[in-house]
Amino acid sequence: MCGFTPRQIARRLRSGAWQTVLGRVLAEAGLRINPRVRDWAAQLAVSRSVVAGFAAAREYGIPVPSGSPCIIVPPETHPRLAGVRILRTPVDRRDLRVCDGVPITNVERTIFDCLRLLPEREARDLLDRALQQGWITIDGLTDRIHRHTGYRGNPKLIRLLRGVTDGARSEAERSLLALLRESGIDGWSANRPIRDGEGLIGIGDIVFDAIRLVVEVDGAAHHTGPYEFQRDRHRQNRLVAAGWTVLRFTWRDIVERPEYVVATIRAMILRLSAS
Repeated sequence: MCGFTPRQIARRLRSGAWQTVLGRVLAEAGLRINPRVRDWAAQLAVSRSVVAGFAAAREYGIPVPSGSPCIIVPPETHPRLAGVRILRTPVDRRDLRVCDGVPITNVERTIFDCLRLLPEREARDLLDRALQQGWITIDGLTDRIHRHTGYRGNPKLIRLLRGVTDGARSEAERSLLALLRESGIDGWSANRPIRDGEGLIGIGDIVFDAIRLVVEVDGAAHHTGPYEFQRDRHRQNRLVAAGWTVLRFTWRDIVERPEYVVATIRAMILRLSAS
């Protein structure tokens, strides 16, 4: 107990100089107990545990439901801590980092665990966003599913994986691919790297190489922060400067105005093919 005797600890608790967090971790009375404090306290309260799941996602600013702390413990242990979600599963050392002295899962492992915990619809939305932001890759997710065979949530993860292995990273992109196929528009590839003299510009959602046309999809989980907005505009300027024509469609365009989307793409293909 950091050099304090049980009597000294009891006296400080009775006087109100200290308080307990989650019933086990001691803190100064003036400390405001917020979700981060509870998350960190859960890890301190359970030996060999790691901050994970929704708790780790909160630390990274990943949008997940608010809720109780979440930690991972070794599968052979069976700790109990009221108000804390405990996952019993292996964690590779490569999936760990230390934040303010507390072990926490890295971003990719955090996404994986959140996908296991979320209801399927919310998990699909998170996976779309994670793929768009580069928090996880299809190959990385596939490998993790294989390594966690038999653990909770795997059947759902397999269904999610099947939904993205056609090369599209979001539900909006998948809908556009279906629209292109139904309309007989070909000559494109999905999620293809595009480069200029400076290197990689980005991953084009739908790319028509022969005519240097790229179609970008702003899906339901599209980046909306100021940093992402600025980055996307810089990326589009580089594409145009490198000789690419860029078309952008929203989720609403694809769902509510599919004829407009198809007609616009067809017209641009004809124009670029004739030039």
